[in-house]
Amino acid sequence: MFETIQDEELLRDCKRQVLLEKSATAKVLEYLTEIDRRKLWIQEGFASMYDFCIRYLGYSEGEANRRIQAARLSQRIESVKPLLEQGEISLTSLTLLSPVLTPENADELLPKVVNQPSRKVESIIREHFPERAIKKEFFEVEIDDEMKALLEEARKVASEKDNALLLKKVLKAFVRERKPRNVSSKHTRRVPTPTAREVKRKSNFRCEYVSAKGIRCSQTAHLEVDHVRPYAFGGSSKDIENLRTLCKVHNLYMARLYFPKSRQFETLKS
Repeated sequence: MFETIQDEELLRDCKRQVLLEKSATAKVLEYLTEIDRRKLWIQEGFASMYDFCIRYLGYSEGEANRRIQAARLSQRIESVKPLLEQGEISLTSLTLLSPVLTPENADELLPKVVNQPSRKVESIIREHFPERAIKKEFFEVEIDDEMKALLEEARKVASEKDNALLLKKVLKAFVRERKPRNVSSKHTRRVPTPTAREVKRKSNFRCEYVSAKGIRCSQTAHLEVDHVRPYAFGGSSKDIENLRTLCKVHNLYMARLYFPKSRQFETLKS
């Protein structure tokens, strides 16, 4: 393929292809922005935009994260888009900038990071936002086989993968259990804890939403127990056949179908 191409021509063609690649990336981000805006990933059976990019588009975890961050940032700040199209800023740099870049500081920050390596971008961010270097506290605990088994069970019951958030949930539940409670016999929509636990076990601790194309949501964290027939329409909170396991995103999505005037759905993010 390259045997007859002269050195200078090869270099020019390669540079041209790189520019085309960067332009194509900017176009892909436009598609991702619109898909995210329409929340198409929800109805298609994915737990998040991140999940959609990995399972549907075939990106790696890092590739998915960088593109989502860049797409949302370019939507929020218009001056980002031309830099992407011209290849003057990388997806990695935009991922680093995403938590701190605002319409108010974009004119000052963006010129400083144009055509800069990620390490330089990190340095610029530290210079402008020294408060982001927050000290964190850590503690170590030696665990045996019994503790490992308990952690795994707690992770499923709490629907939480993040260890720090899992510990918070367990500690909150422990403290709550020790507080005196006012027992009321009033009928509510609240699903009894043993019933909710059984519903999650029945679903194998995984969201039960299935799209029209047969794609089942893969989310195993942040699970909630949902009424198949809504409680507002007479659905039972105690009949296990009227209950199912849904992730938070698909629980809100189903609520939107029954209650279209609800604004909760508009705030969903991956």
